[in-house]
Amino acid sequence: MALIGKIRKHSALLVVVIGVALAAFVLGDFVKGKPRSATDVGEVNGEEITYREFNKKFEENIESEKQNQRKENLTADENFDIRQRTWNQMVYSIIMEDEYDELGLAVSSDELFEQVQGKNPHRYILQYFADPETGQYNPALVLNFLKQLDRMKPADVHQWLNFERAIKEDRLNTKYLNLVSKGYYVPQAFAKKDFENKNRKAKIKYVASRYTEIPDSLANFTEDDLEKYYKNHIYQYEQEATRDIDYVIFEVKPSAEDHKKIREEVDEIYNEFKLTGNINNFVNATSDNRYDSTFFMEGKLPVQMDSIMLNSKIETFIPPYIEDNAYHMAKLVDIQYRPDSMKSSHVLIAYRGTLGAKQEVTRTREGAQTIADSLFIIINKNPNKLEEIAITISDDPSAKKNSGDLGWFADQTMIGPYNKAVLDGRIGDVELVETPYGFHIIKITGKKKPVKKVRVAIIDRAIEPSGQTFQDVYVQASKFAGENTTKETFEKSVIDQGLNKRTATKVREMANIIAGLDYPRSIIRWAFDVNTEEGNVSPIFDMDGKYVVAIVTKVNEKGNVPLKDIESNIEGFVIRDKKAEIIYEKIDESSDDIDKISKNLNSEVKTVETVNFGSPNIPGIGREPDVVGEIFALDKDELSKPIQGKGGVFVIFLEEFIEPAQVSDYSFNIIQMESNFDRKIKNNYVYRALEKIADIEDNRVMFY
Repeated sequence: MALIGKIRKHSALLVVVIGVALAAFVLGDFVKGKPRSATDVGEVNGEEITYREFNKKFEENIESEKQNQRKENLTADENFDIRQRTWNQMVYSIIMEDEYDELGLAVSSDELFEQVQGKNPHRYILQYFADPETGQYNPALVLNFLKQLDRMKPADVHQWLNFERAIKEDRLNTKYLNLVSKGYYVPQAFAKKDFENKNRKAKIKYVASRYTEIPDSLANFTEDDLEKYYKNHIYQYEQEATRDIDYVIFEVKPSAEDHKKIREEVDEIYNEFKLTGNINNFVNATSDNRYDSTFFMEGKLPVQMDSIMLNSKIETFIPPYIEDNAYHMAKLVDIQYRPDSMKSSHVLIAYRGTLGAKQEVTRTREGAQTIADSLFIIINKNPNKLEEIAITISDDPSAKKNSGDLGWFADQTMIGPYNKAVLDGRIGDVELVETPYGFHIIKITGKKKPVKKVRVAIIDRAIEPSGQTFQDVYVQASKFAGENTTKETFEKSVIDQGLNKRTATKVREMANIIAGLDYPRSIIRWAFDVNTEEGNVSPIFDMDGKYVVAIVTKVNEKGNVPLKDIESNIEGFVIRDKKAEIIYEKIDESSDDIDKISKNLNSEVKTVETVNFGSPNIPGIGREPDVVGEIFALDKDELSKPIQGKGGVFVIFLEEFIEPAQVSDYSFNIIQMESNFDRKIKNNYVYRALEKIADIEDNRVMFY
């Protein structure tokens, strides 16, 4: 059914509340050694997410994505992304349901009915039940759909229930965010203060001693200084659980013997290729790619074939050559002069079971053929009637808009029988053909000038390593892993054997990327296993045509970064503080007169006409928020104490404040402050705050 198809297409987005962009943060790294349930993927605020529940939701999302992309299987990376999304959905649902329950928020059955069938339906309903002809919402489509619900397939019913659930969740979320928004009130005094902060200016004199003026050699510090700074700023140095990994990739490449054998096979295939009479079957039996019957114009074939095939006779062969690590050979099968593009109009008569047929199409094939035969006679006699018939009778949904006119289309892009009918006919001809969509009465309305095209049979054979080569490389990797069980021997063997060691730092437990490896989850899971310690060497990992041996060089547990790991980063800040102390001493020895301070610091007094609180910059210096903050805490004609800024130490003399013109109405500021708050709500600030304080235990690395 068309509607179910539309719901399916977007169901991956509808299973969560649309309008709230879920942050793709992986929170709640589990603490090593903490007892875990063998069947729990995680826990949120005391509520368990079992493996069974998680997998069920994951499989639902997988099916939705397959339907959305219209393909049978997804890639490993796509599966990984969906697994991440599933986790985020389940965490989101638990956190928000707790909020809804605590506030007593709910969506009654009557309210849900109004959202689906009422006068002001939910926006999802407006979107998915729009008339395909007008694009406008059609309530009759909703009623017709619901009447047929009992007769639908279980999978389609399940899709509808998910659709309803999405409407309900979005409605709950809207109520919740409205409550949060209404709870934000801006008093007149706050609006006035906001206005003053943005418009009040200060005129100052200042003297500054820049840190760069003092040599680093004078800023002596000790380990105690580093420790003190670290403790005072420890909140800035938090980390997730990560691992540093070194790894060696043993590439499996075709050996000289493999190349020799493949060449012998290719030569044998080529000799048979020149003799075979059944090209189609022979290509399908010997090539890595199936036979392609497409006609190619100049410039569309591989460069090694294009010129030869477009300027040769049928039965011309191109012998095997190597390109992109594969052998290729070709035979010119046919030459035709065909238009590059054609134009046509049609009337479609569908029947039950044809591709794209609407639910209401119940006629049999025989019934459809009878109608098509009758229409063909009418249109063949008077081709101008096709447009009128297309508007009133055609089962092509676009016919009411385009009167059956399909416009220009490239040769071989239409379904086979349709393309052939237009190709073989003449402009003005009327043809009747059947395709998987039903019966088409076609009027040929245009053709471009024919150009030379060729059909070429191509055989491709990849140059791949043999089973023996795989075994030889595996033995090499196995020996390396078995003989090097410590970091020291690992490093030595890498050098002695001339191997290429790679490094991956700060790898998160739910990461999916390590350079040079496709889908390295098995390595990451091993690195985060409770039994894997720093310095452990891994077993061999088979990574789709290559073998990998890894070693954990560093275990970084969740929490504060150890001082030893960031000493080099902290040293710069400690040196800055030591330089500030040197400057303080110079200022302390001087008087409270800014000119004398200037002389003592050997730094001139500068005047700044306007400093704005809302823009914490000092002209000629740059961004100095702490200094600007201190300025607006001074009184007129007051000299500040030394202020440690980002670029140096400052002493400020406040000459005066320049007050903004008084206003009687601060409504604009109130609206602006409320709008800023609403913007944060829409940008998911509320959920991110709830997520941050939630008690989340993430055990996915144990399973995936």
